[in-house]
Amino acid sequence: MDLRTRRQWGLPPDPWADPVETPDMARVREAVRDAAEARAMTWILGPRGCGKTVAVRAALEALGAPTVEPLRVDRERLRMGDICAAAVRDLSDERPRQSGEARAAQVRRLLGGSPRRTLLVIDEAHALHPATVRGLKRLRELPFRGRSPLVGVVLVAQRDASERIPEVGLRSGRLRLAGLDPATAAAAVDRAVNRDGRERIAPDAVRVIAESPAARNWLELQDAVDRCLASGFGAGTVSASAARKALGAAAPARAEAPAKGDLAERLKRSAA
Repeated sequence: MDLRTRRQWGLPPDPWADPVETPDMARVREAVRDAAEARAMTWILGPRGCGKTVAVRAALEALGAPTVEPLRVDRERLRMGDICAAAVRDLSDERPRQSGEARAAQVRRLLGGSPRRTLLVIDEAHALHPATVRGLKRLRELPFRGRSPLVGVVLVAQRDASERIPEVGLRSGRLRLAGLDPATAAAAVDRAVNRDGRERIAPDAVRVIAESPAARNWLELQDAVDRCLASGFGAGTVSASAARKALGAAAPARAEAPAKGDLAERLKRSAA
């Protein structure tokens, strides 16, 4: 993130704060809605920077369902006790019970007694301990007045942490994000940068950026735009040639390894 370059071009610190609607966002919205309605467990999968969290946030806002979100930052240490405490915190004004048995009964009552379908959402779920992943299955299966499951679970992750846990994996759905296509990337660049009636990046330069390998991922796309802005500062508008030069300089060609004969000759000379 190049805040200085953005400021020089008269842009806000985060010109990407207003997300562009993407095909992935529509698919995530449908998957989150289905998880809530069926009280299912669903993995939203994709590499870092592909927009998983933003898409899930937008889907939850559109759905408006009660949501439980554990706050613990170190996901590796997130345990079922933390998740149950988060459920009590987010669904009531009660204090979590001290014993695990009493807390489980409390959570079952709150989930089962809710008039609306509740979603448990965990971001960076690829870091979860296997015991926690198994615990999520057992949490869903808690019965209340003859009804089960009681809660839908949405797990946002770079990889499926249930792959080696068949009893969870076979009960889970998966949605793998496809990433940005050139048309969506071009629209996002134009919306983020060419605002306030000022053309900071020329249309043909926008196409160069959108069709580059960096444009398949939100974080890499933003970095590519910052590099292009930095290289074109002073020209008034970033041209297509400036964009190609900036993006080409980001990935220098790898030098070829010397042939064995050349290397042997070089070593001989250095030893002389």
